[in-house]
Amino acid sequence: MRFPWNVLGGSNEKHILEGGMALISLASEANRMLIDVIKGSNNITAIKEVERKADVEVFEASNAITSGAVAPNLIDDLMRFMDLEEGIVDTIFNLSRAIARYRPKSRGVRKYITSMLLELSSLIEEELSLLYKMHQVTTIAEAAEIRKKIEHLEQKGDLIKDAMIDYAYKSKSTDFKSFYYVQNVAYLADDIMDGCEDTSDMILSIMRSILT
Repeated sequence: MRFPWNVLGGSNEKHILEGGMALISLASEANRMLIDVIKGSNNITAIKEVERKADVEVFEASNAITSGAVAPNLIDDLMRFMDLEEGIVDTIFNLSRAIARYRPKSRGVRKYITSMLLELSSLIEEELSLLYKMHQVTTIAEAAEIRKKIEHLEQKGDLIKDAMIDYAYKSKSTDFKSFYYVQNVAYLADDIMDGCEDTSDMILSIMRSILT
């Protein structure tokens, strides 16, 4: 059975879907900018601007959702869906800000964290690419398959996060500030990956609520 996108509500349907895809594109753009911050740049102005654009997208999509053209039983799920996607962009910005605000004194700690964060950023980009594709599928089977791939990436991210936390506890090179920093950036990166997985869950849930 194919997914009838038009049940989302006449002319607003296209706007809602495009808004979701635009948010994922903005998240991907911010994630690519994040790489420069991880490598040493302290300029997060461009990422902040992407976050502002995401706010505009959510505002416009939310207006479309609540305008009355969307089935009442879908309004809460669609609003949650937009909030989750906006949260991904917001957390990427928060991660960039945390990285730019503090750099560990130890060269060894900086090198390790840079390496781990670059790995996480790569996984995040894969998740975002899959999420973008998920916006375009028309069957539950297609969505479920993509959701599994996103879940697998999130699990790989969990392993990296756990390794970073273990490093913070065990390394003799981490002072208190560095210890807090490592934990903070690890959890923020993990939140981004969780947000991608939660969004894929919501898309699948919306599809199932309509088709089943």
